Amino acid sequence: MNKIKLLYDVVMTMKEKDSCSGAISVEGRKDQVKILDFNNEFEKNMTDGQTKAKINFELEHEGKKVKHESSTEFNTHTPGRCHHGFMSHMRFHHCHGHQFNHMEGLKRCGMKEKLSRIGLLLNILNSLKVEEQENKNILLSLNFDEIRQDIKNIIQEKLQHEKMARHHDFHGAVKEFSALENPTGSLNILINKNNEVEEILLTLDGEKKGELNQVHLMNIKAELRLNR
Repeated sequence: MNKIKLLYDVVMTMKEKDSCSGAISVEGRKDQVKILDFNNEFEKNMTDGQTKAKINFELEHEGKKVKHESSTEFNTHTPGRCHHGFMSHMRFHHCHGHQFNHMEGLKRCGMKEKLSRIGLLLNILNSLKVEEQENKNILLSLNFDEIRQDIKNIIQEKLQHEKMARHHDFHGAVKEFSALENPTGSLNILINKNNEVEEILLTLDGEKKGELNQVHLMNIKAELRLNR
């Protein structure tokens, strides 16, 4: 099966949807003890960006236990913009700092940088496995042991430098999983016969040293389920 054709069909199918709804769940464990339990049930209008979300999470971080429940409604679209700001942020994320001006950042993000990113994406694509199931569903799977080390480094760096609400308890707990040693994991994407994504499952295991140099076993599982 042609992976590029499959991914193209999935992207175009999801793009044509007027709305989407589903649930996101994240569970994190430290030495087999659950320290993070996050659930988000959401509905989103893909045309105007109007989103409803019901959030529940419990976590234990730095000796504190926190429980939160909330319902919210917001709009993710900015009038007159097509998310260029977001794409620019992603493009230059590794190319800014107090010691660089704008032009120096552009020089660092030149052709070599772009080709390097394309190479990383192609490596991930090459590592993807496609399995057609009896019910005509397609399972895309990626074993992190089979991707290049530089890709793992980029993923880990993204987690370590996450800026969103960095002082919030929730993001503090998630940060515990951002600097794992000897990480292993997998990504599975379930696609139905109509080229719709039904489920995405991410698992990650690794080790992390504590303040006294003790080794903790860390595990995090994130799941996205989309309603049809």
